[in-house]
Amino acid sequence: MAQRNYSKLVPSDSFMGRYLAYMVSQETAQSYDWWCSLWCVSAACGRRIRVARPRAPVFLNMFVILVGESGRVRKSASVTMAGNLIRRLTHDTEVGYVDARMTAESLDLLLHDRTMQYGSSQLCITIPELAVFLGTESYIANMPTLLTDLYDCPENRHGGGTIARGECIQRSVYISLLSASTPIWLIKAINPKVIEGGFTSRCMFIIADQPKRSIPWPEDGDPTLLQDIEDDLRIIQAESHVRPDIALSDNALLMFRHWYAKRPRALDSFKQSFEAREDAHVLRVAALLSINDGSWLIDKRHLDVAIQLITELKEQSGAIFHGSELRTKYGAALDTIRSTLMSAGMDPVPRHKLYMRCKHAVNHGEFIQVIEVLHELGAIQRFEFRPEGRGRPTDYMRGTELLLARGLGDQVMRHFI
Repeated sequence: MAQRNYSKLVPSDSFMGRYLAYMVSQETAQSYDWWCSLWCVSAACGRRIRVARPRAPVFLNMFVILVGESGRVRKSASVTMAGNLIRRLTHDTEVGYVDARMTAESLDLLLHDRTMQYGSSQLCITIPELAVFLGTESYIANMPTLLTDLYDCPENRHGGGTIARGECIQRSVYISLLSASTPIWLIKAINPKVIEGGFTSRCMFIIADQPKRSIPWPEDGDPTLLQDIEDDLRIIQAESHVRPDIALSDNALLMFRHWYAKRPRALDSFKQSFEAREDAHVLRVAALLSINDGSWLIDKRHLDVAIQLITELKEQSGAIFHGSELRTKYGAALDTIRSTLMSAGMDPVPRHKLYMRCKHAVNHGEFIQVIEVLHELGAIQRFEFRPEGRGRPTDYMRGTELLLARGLGDQVMRHFI
């Protein structure tokens, strides 16, 4: 994967420029450093600043997920650095900070409690492992659904609660999330239901496969530079209290309208879902870049960088979730084949009848591929039978004990992903 020089995208004397300079001594991916610093700008502004688009204003909260193999690109170090900055920045303010796993119900109640205390429900969440925060398979029905609902920063949100605590009331909601994951966890856990539900379209998946450089003995960063970084962030935080919402210059507005009308449309489900929010992502990134350089007005240069980066994210993320769709499709076919053959016991099942059970998940060519892989692995037996020696022979299938072997699904998936 070609590496972009992210330091050229922001002024060296800005918060993000100094953040990148401070992280030079760390064995992290530069793309992680850049997007974590952008997330910090978002967290510093909180709910106070929006992009002033009529009828559809864009809040600046972000769901940023760093994606990379374990131990190779230091995802946790990237999340921890940004998280420590925001923990200190938000201490004893209306913006809360969370860095531990919680249930969806606990998050709902925490937002309610902050509404009662501060009059708003604002939280910054940093979790080094997305799997820890979302939990096991049961997460599909709760945490992503709740985060999806909270992402658009509703002004008022009522409902739920308990008999003891009463109704759950949330006002001026603002949730910004920074986390990390391995590609294989995303492929296994994010299925089409989650994509169609809108959670992934709200996320920015930052994918990296190598660090800036190999650093066997990382040195402590310059404490003076770290203090400058914190001061920059506090200045942004203070300015956000007095600045109006972010607008676009005339030239930027013309550029945005042209891009919006001419942008190509994708066919796969993830990209289609992402494109429903692509314009908001572009405006959000452009606005944060304008805040970082102190202009607080989106110009063509901000918009140009934002369009390039969001287009890259869409393409890279689409490649990962294409694997997720394949896994779901072939997994459904495998489950149907397994249950059908095992329920038949020693009685063979005609291939065409087996396919009729699977055609909701895969087409005929894909079904044959699964059958061939299972036969190669010894999980099924195949033989032909020609009734009374006439006509075309019928292909029959029968399952073996290996069809129930642990890990069979992963062995099959390796042939398709």
